[in-house]
Amino acid sequence: MTPPPHASGSGPGAEQGTLLAGRYRLAERLRDQDGSAEWRATDEMLARTVMVRVLTPGSRHVARAMAAARAACRVSDPRLVRIFDADHCVEPPFIVTGWPSGACLADLLTAGPLDPWQAAHVIAEAADALAVAHEAGLAHLCLTPACLWCGPGGEVTITGLGILAALTGAQDGDQVLADTRGLARLLYAALTGYWPGEGLGALPPAPRPDGRTARPGQIRPGIPEGIDSVTCRALTGQAGYGGPPILGLAQLAIELAAVARPGPPSGTSPIQAPMLPSGVSPGAAPASTLPSGTAWLPPPRSQPVRRPTLLTAVIMVLAVLAGGGWLAASEMAAPHRPSGVRPAVAAQALTPVSATAFGPLGDSDGDNPELARLAIDGRPATAWRTQWYTTAAFGNLKPGTGLLLDMGRPLTITSAQIALGAMTGAEFQLRAGGSPALADLRSVAQATAAGGVVTMRPARPAKARYLLLWFVRLPPDSSGTFEAIIYNVRLHGIV
Repeated sequence: MTPPPHASGSGPGAEQGTLLAGRYRLAERLRDQDGSAEWRATDEMLARTVMVRVLTPGSRHVARAMAAARAACRVSDPRLVRIFDADHCVEPPFIVTGWPSGACLADLLTAGPLDPWQAAHVIAEAADALAVAHEAGLAHLCLTPACLWCGPGGEVTITGLGILAALTGAQDGDQVLADTRGLARLLYAALTGYWPGEGLGALPPAPRPDGRTARPGQIRPGIPEGIDSVTCRALTGQAGYGGPPILGLAQLAIELAAVARPGPPSGTSPIQAPMLPSGVSPGAAPASTLPSGTAWLPPPRSQPVRRPTLLTAVIMVLAVLAGGGWLAASEMAAPHRPSGVRPAVAAQALTPVSATAFGPLGDSDGDNPELARLAIDGRPATAWRTQWYTTAAFGNLKPGTGLLLDMGRPLTITSAQIALGAMTGAEFQLRAGGSPALADLRSVAQATAAGGVVTMRPARPAKARYLLLWFVRLPPDSSGTFEAIIYNVRLHGIV
């Protein structure tokens, strides 16, 4: 279904400077939308920027919106905006969420369409995030360019999950198909600057040269054929356009991830290589230019967290096949190797045998030991977290805490990718050694002011059986205290 257009001026009454619940100061009214007003605000208690949705008092949809907000709290994925607070017993009622990084797609499109490869990355990540939400029983159903945010590091955030549908009364028999079509509309808009339908906000309606919505490639020459095909098959839900119909979120993410990209010309700057979803290595990207005024360029190493479902498995297979093809081509093109010289061994994914909460005295005083295994289960909806402390330095109670990984036998570690919580400020070390004793585990890499997904690479490959993620400083949490969270650990090395 097409989400209802934004209703200008229809939001509830609230003024700039209003203080809600004694802590949320309304700073800038962003847009009126479906019986609510979206505000940029300051949480004066924690001195941070938040997004506040102010609801119309007395609306019959308020109770449903509050229930949707509570349900959204159960889904833990960094690509779905986090719910901080909600109160329907005050006037006006409100819902508070985190402030997404970067800018929403609606604002980005005022400068023109996105680079096609960046558009593919954004929608693929959004599709995978919504697949996580659907597994938890939540759907969006009201996807618009204002709901999709793109951060300066390539991160993607979706706002309004469940809440907008509750406010509008939106329903659909096939919610997966509805959100798949919704993302296809956003992909179309990101590629062309047009909205497929009657237009939406500042986006004009897409041309219909033969009574049918024009393909993206007809509007904007240069859009890769594969991306054009995926857009049309997801938008129409029909076969043709070079492939089968796209009827689900996982399928949409897989198809976008599988779109091959040509190799780069010589001298290509790596900052210009947009990313497809995490775990996919389609090859380096050719230089591309964003429309003037569009500042979003993901750096080459930023990778969001992913789910270990069939989607991830298929994507990983595609990545391995692509990587294998590249290695074969490199081998064919390489000069003759003198006899006796061994070829370099490629790093591969490594899986820990176990994970244990670890404290200054070893595994006997680690934080939340029952949660440790969740950091290596591959699911971003689950996590190990430390206890909460009153200061970043563990309330002066201990010098550090961490997570110990047992690889089962000595292996050579070349890199580790750690998916932390969204709040920045963590300082931690990657330590490696042959025994599970803090004194025997030497630091091989470290990160400061960390948050989100962090990639750590030892200066030299570290041969070790045990790895320790050792936190010496904690990031803040949403409650004014301090704790560290690890959603997933990915390791690569040589067996």
